[in-house]
Amino acid sequence: MKDRGLQNIIMVELFKDRRSLALQLRDRIREMIREKYYRTGDKLPTEEKLAEMFHVSRASVREALKLLEEERSISVRHGLGRFVALDSSSLLSEDVTRLESVTEMARSLGIEIETEVIAFLKKEADEIVQARLNLEPGTCVYFLERVRKAGGEPVIVSIDIFPCSLTPKNLDPSLFDGSLIAVMEGSWNTRLSYSRTTISAEMLDPDLCCRIQVGPAYLWVLLEQINFNDQNHPVLYSKDYHRSDKFRFHVVRRKR
Repeated sequence: MKDRGLQNIIMVELFKDRRSLALQLRDRIREMIREKYYRTGDKLPTEEKLAEMFHVSRASVREALKLLEEERSISVRHGLGRFVALDSSSLLSEDVTRLESVTEMARSLGIEIETEVIAFLKKEADEIVQARLNLEPGTCVYFLERVRKAGGEPVIVSIDIFPCSLTPKNLDPSLFDGSLIAVMEGSWNTRLSYSRTTISAEMLDPDLCCRIQVGPAYLWVLLEQINFNDQNHPVLYSKDYHRSDKFRFHVVRRKR
């Protein structure tokens, strides 16, 4: 009866998530690997056992496992089963095809992060921001700069720029201790629909390295995004820098 109650809780949580069931199950299996301390080379439970554990069909489990195979978190040995192929405690792997906040990404990866606002300014949009957000010269924007720490160590630096017209007149920086997307959608009635993202490898500005107390030698994976609302208007320009020794990102490419 206790196991049945746990299954019901799992199903309620799955139904609350708006993503596909395969993506939700992929994340659940990741959590299971972390929580049960599976190591590289350890064998995973069978499809049948996982389906019973998560109270879903074997077809759904098979699809989730396929996603983990494609990102090389697990491997298949024919006739033997599926095995952990990556030590998830040393490198965090995430699918970049999903639009989500840093807070949501950290939650899905099972890590706890602390957010520190290091700059929050109101200023005129420069030419780059005007072009990214389709703004008129002289438009007022907010510039939000934050550092995310895991275990006290900086692992993500986020720069977000958005028009002042989206927000109430007075904003408290403490509002941004969590997800900016959650604030935009929950308090400002601005729902994000999709983003156009460029991925590159960058070094952080030396001054910024000093301010967040991290060495300048690190290479960071930059996700530079223009985020659009339901009316296809750009409303948020963001640059998220991820420590390359802590994160990797993957995308499934299919032949046309």
